[in-house]
Amino acid sequence: MNLLTSREVFQDVMAFPGPLILPDDDLAEDPEYPPQDFREWRDEEERNPVTRERKTIYIVPSPSITQEVYKMQTWSVCTAENAATNRDMQAAEPPKLQDILEYLSAFFHGMDVKLFTKPFQWKKWDKYTGAILKTPDTERRIGLMTPSKELFGIRCRASPDGVSPMQVNLDDILDALAENIPSDAHSVMMLLDMDMYEGDGDIFTAGRAYGGSRIAALSLFRDHPLCAPRDDGHAWPASHCATYIDQLCHEASDPSTKQTKRQPPQSQRRDGGGPLHVAIEAATIHVDRTIPSEAPTAQWLGRVVVTMAHELCHCLGLDHCTYFACAMQGCGSVDEAQRQPPYVCPVCLEKLCTAIGEGVVDGWEDEGVREGFVRERYEALRSVCGRWGDANMSRMFAGYKAWLDAIIERGSRKVVIVIDD
Repeated sequence: MNLLTSREVFQDVMAFPGPLILPDDDLAEDPEYPPQDFREWRDEEERNPVTRERKTIYIVPSPSITQEVYKMQTWSVCTAENAATNRDMQAAEPPKLQDILEYLSAFFHGMDVKLFTKPFQWKKWDKYTGAILKTPDTERRIGLMTPSKELFGIRCRASPDGVSPMQVNLDDILDALAENIPSDAHSVMMLLDMDMYEGDGDIFTAGRAYGGSRIAALSLFRDHPLCAPRDDGHAWPASHCATYIDQLCHEASDPSTKQTKRQPPQSQRRDGGGPLHVAIEAATIHVDRTIPSEAPTAQWLGRVVVTMAHELCHCLGLDHCTYFACAMQGCGSVDEAQRQPPYVCPVCLEKLCTAIGEGVVDGWEDEGVREGFVRERYEALRSVCGRWGDANMSRMFAGYKAWLDAIIERGSRKVVIVIDD
């Protein structure tokens, strides 16, 4: 079988560098995590294939808050220490659902991505109507009414770190979602405005997918501009700056040297040194230009859609990636999440495109059809990223578009390599 990525690009560390594995990163904490190669992915018994009958990804908006639980309206308000003094960030508009759908439609090119329009609603459970609890040690239940009019009791608690007023339990949310999967759905994901947790020992949980069950849930809350880590100029693509990496490793070995303000990324060489170099240059903020008022929302959108794509890939059978820096890497913190790329590596691209192509693309066995499909996917992503392609609007989207420009250009110089079928 011919790979979808050329030998030239596959072997170029400035196109697909290895994972950073910095102190406290997911792979640093679990270096023995087993890799999932293409054959293991294809042979996974619990993987749900994409078919013409089940090729739709449904996105469920955050449940509406009914009058009887109006107190829940405060649950999605950030209560971090800097919230009261940073009103501009607090007022940031959440990402538009249409923008989310457009990105996911490009990422999962070949599948349909639709809004789930049947309503989920928050309701009271017994006598509890959503009052803020005082400690995370106390759990209550709040009602979640599904479109089938079944009421689920969702565990909730106060946030252990005080960043959010209240959190809802991820597993309970997924139980409610599992009972409402449309017959044409490949997978269903619920977006939540409020914070989530999974186990008693968790501070929070951003998202989770149970791929074999076709369900996933994700919270917008921790990606809010007030909750996300402060931008130190080294989110992807600048996370691969050598000086920055050395500094983080040095700080981990000697905490007394930790700097409160890190140096900006070093200027990169301008000799066309690869897609990553191009991305870093494109993501450089122009200090002489005004930051648009929409920038916090665009940055919020960028963080959310990358995580959504990651979780939905689990529904296609993809496990965490250990081969390259990749959107499918495991993630141990919000800081690590910002250092990871939005693209999938060649190994995960092979799985993703094969999952979709074998199910819905006519003539997928033809090499030209496969190459055309990958090119169309990259071009669709480039078009979406171009809407926020100014670094002053979003470094991630600006860098991603430049990376895609370089990958698309070099894709025309494809050299066939063969892997064992």
